[in-house]
Amino acid sequence: MKEEGNYLTISVKLLSIILIVLCVQNCVSKSGNKDEKHSKVYEQGSIDKPERLVIAMVEELMKLRDIPPGMSVAVGLKNEIIFSEGYGYSNLETKKPVTPKTQFRAASVSKIITATALAKLVEDEKLNFNDLVNKYIPTYPQTKDSVTIKQLSGHLSGIPHYSGNDKIENRHYATVEDALGVFSHTQLLHKPGDKYKYSTHSYTLLSRVMEKASNKDFLSLLEDDLFNSLGMVSTGPDMRKNPGVEMTELYSFNEKGMNKGLPIKINNPEDPSYKWAGGGLISTPTDLVRMANSYMNGFIKKDIIDMMFETQKLNSGEETGVGIGWRQNWDMDNRKVYEHAGGMGGARSIICLFPNQKLTISIMGNAKRPRRIEETAHMLALPFLTLPSPSVQPRGVTKLNITINSNGEKIKKHGTLILDGKNDHLIIENEITYKLIYMQRENKYALIHPHGILYTEISLDNGVISGKTMYYKSPNITKPSEGLPLFEFSSDLKIEN
Repeated sequence: MKEEGNYLTISVKLLSIILIVLCVQNCVSKSGNKDEKHSKVYEQGSIDKPERLVIAMVEELMKLRDIPPGMSVAVGLKNEIIFSEGYGYSNLETKKPVTPKTQFRAASVSKIITATALAKLVEDEKLNFNDLVNKYIPTYPQTKDSVTIKQLSGHLSGIPHYSGNDKIENRHYATVEDALGVFSHTQLLHKPGDKYKYSTHSYTLLSRVMEKASNKDFLSLLEDDLFNSLGMVSTGPDMRKNPGVEMTELYSFNEKGMNKGLPIKINNPEDPSYKWAGGGLISTPTDLVRMANSYMNGFIKKDIIDMMFETQKLNSGEETGVGIGWRQNWDMDNRKVYEHAGGMGGARSIICLFPNQKLTISIMGNAKRPRRIEETAHMLALPFLTLPSPSVQPRGVTKLNITINSNGEKIKKHGTLILDGKNDHLIIENEITYKLIYMQRENKYALIHPHGILYTEISLDNGVISGKTMYYKSPNITKPSEGLPLFEFSSDLKIEN
């Protein structure tokens, strides 16, 4: 997947330096508010509780362009739902608000739902991760005797992702077997196991294998083995011709002119029935958290969970960072996370599981943003992962030297850091303004960016302000904390206290 990267194009204007301590009350983001509902300004001391901090971060994010008009967040801890909240609108025209019951497209998070049902079939000894596909579908032309179920689920099979050779028809696909015709004529891209190539079509084939092993159609299998058992009452197939009353409208973004970045309704969304298993389901964050909680409450045996989380390897021995569906990652405090994100027309989604802390979080939105939803989820999880540990933060306004790391280049900029404890901002070249929210944890801040909520550190040491803002996604083989920041910054003069 192409790195969405560091898209900052900024003109050079040198700001005059201000080193006096003052309160700055009226520094406003150039992005503008999308709705008066999201116009609150939070005193930093008033958001020490996890719930308030999460609400403050999401409401600031919702003010920006290129952010969905509606989003929902849920958090689980030790098998309990401890937070569930909707933001914005599921229908902009009628101003119908998002609630915890609002359904969204799961997009590629559907793969984790499928992988969880697969785990139950393995537990019931109806199939094995190492079984060959042709054991169940001997007539499928491309797999012959070389592709395993494990390789299908970990994107090592060689089955292509979407391509110009697909035979996708503008209709409803009644069965999984019917949907195989979309791609069954295409050749494998490589010998199974030689390369990692992400493929939604591989999950369609996987779902047909699951049908054969269980003697059930795929949607009935999900209903019987997963949804009913876990109380996932809001999860199912995305029926475009008959959406439920809780299903959100779907939105994209204007790409040009004064309305660039503002949402527009998708009037004829794609029918995803050709890819139920890989990207065709709908759900809520609460349901996805219930599913993720099942990995920690005995619903699935531990030895099977361990196999699902273990990163697969290429034939060369190189790790991919992907297990049975789940992607490997870490947050900025080096806590291990297993997760999967999704994006498609009218949808952005993620489910994250912190196994050692027994915490799960899901975010869903009704447009294909934010880009850095993994980092955003980690930032929203942080208040629930650690107790507050505030330290005395620097106050005032200072000129900065900023380095932007972009595709191997180091771009030098100037900027201003404003810290008053209420309306903190980072300004680059007097044009791009980012809201900062102190996380009440050491020197950690949330930087509110059009691509998501980004991890930021700001420190004052020997009179010099320094800091960094990160920008990462998954899967990862190495810890994001060891990677290059998006921004690195420092004051160019020593501040005398």
